[in-house]
Amino acid sequence: MQAEVPQPISSLPARWGMFTIAQMGWLALAALPPYLGLRIHLDAVLVLAASAPWVAAAMALAFGRREGRRLDAFAGDWCLYLLQARSLTHPGDAPDRTRDRFQAVDQPVAAPGQLRWSRL
Repeated sequence: MQAEVPQPISSLPARWGMFTIAQMGWLALAALPPYLGLRIHLDAVLVLAASAPWVAAAMALAFGRREGRRLDAFAGDWCLYLLQARSLTHPGDAPDRTRDRFQAVDQPVAAPGQLRWSRL
């Protein structure tokens, strides 16, 4: 008798028809501006022309892929990368700072004659 191999079902994307929940959300966001424009009785050509970039961006985020990942997840991680601090220092470079702080590597202090961690 073969043993069953446990599989994490929480990582499987939930589907509604042939779309995932994330894709349905992007499709709903894509349809929102044209719907609202037509609902307030604006000219259909004007509404569709004005909302075309929004619809195209939402469709790209819904169905696009980049490096094997969903495009919306990739774009979100890219934005978080741009917003995060990227600086490193040696904890002993500045005595007035706490030991768990870092100083920016891009603006180094005076270069020591010998590396602090190589002294014996």
